[in-house]
Amino acid sequence: MKAIVIYHTRYGNTEKIATSLATGLMKASSGMKDVFCVNIKDMTAIDNSLEEYDLVCIGAPTEGFTAPKPIKEFFRKLKGVSLAGKYGFAFDTKVDFRLSGSAAKSMEKELKSQGLQIIAPHESAIVYTLKEDGTISGARLKDGEDKRFEQIGLQLGTELSSKRTQTVSE
Repeated sequence: MKAIVIYHTRYGNTEKIATSLATGLMKASSGMKDVFCVNIKDMTAIDNSLEEYDLVCIGAPTEGFTAPKPIKEFFRKLKGVSLAGKYGFAFDTKVDFRLSGSAAKSMEKELKSQGLQIIAPHESAIVYTLKEDGTISGARLKDGEDKRFEQIGLQLGTELSSKRTQTVSE
């Protein structure tokens, strides 16, 4: 089985979470053959190569209550790529505020529209904004979020293995 974790990051926090998720996927005793973690800006082409993955995870910071522009462009380019029968998972980083919105929620909807089955509900990692002279200058990941996402990756890998075993035995 193969998985890809695609992410967009502004301050490096989503990259940390993506890396933790990928680490958890690799630790799963699920027969995960390959796990790739890639920044969306390093994806030169969005083509049928995504079809080779059993699990497609995508993450980004929440900006303006939703997914940022690079992620929206990614999904626009993804139209027409057949991902039916594959699994998807969305995650984001966001401030811990009731009205902050969720990039993961909109990305999960896009994954579904591309034909992926959602393996687990979207998850959010909490960040705290850093300010200089009243202007946001960065963000810091809440303590423990990286370890929590490693556990999520482990659970996703185990769940994927279970689903693949069920499919084979049916």
